[in-house]
Amino acid sequence: MERIALHVGRAAAFTFLAAVVVTVWEVTARYLFHAPTNWAHETTTTLCAIGFALGGAYAFARNEHIRVTALMDRLPPGPRRALEIAGLLLGIVYLAGLGYAAWGQAAESVWRFDGTGWSPELTPGPPGWPLPAIVRSALAIGALLFLACVVQRLAAMLRGRA
Repeated sequence: MERIALHVGRAAAFTFLAAVVVTVWEVTARYLFHAPTNWAHETTTTLCAIGFALGGAYAFARNEHIRVTALMDRLPPGPRRALEIAGLLLGIVYLAGLGYAAWGQAAESVWRFDGTGWSPELTPGPPGWPLPAIVRSALAIGALLFLACVVQRLAAMLRGRA
């Protein structure tokens, strides 16, 4: 799972590059051509949200996530291991709840049908793209991928492999 998280995270990093390109386009259009866009802000927010949602598992897989270790670094190996296991268990509870809630919201946002066919949730006003459905789906996928990585790490710790 961590290998998958690394690949997904590397791919998701390009959403930040795309957000920069959209922002440069908006600034150029607004100040050089006096023709501001009506889609750049929503698109940039969506791209960054996707990057952050999918980046959590990547940071965890690389063991580069934010941790406060002032206390743990001073403990002997036994209590440190116990606290790491407790942290992973709490992470599982949190990510399971987040994944469950995000999955429900993503399903409601994506699987919508009206009299004419498929109708995912769209942004209100311009640009009218399915950005809410995309962000909610990315959050659900990111939370579940992160959860799978935490479960895998906990299993490895309990088997004595980590």
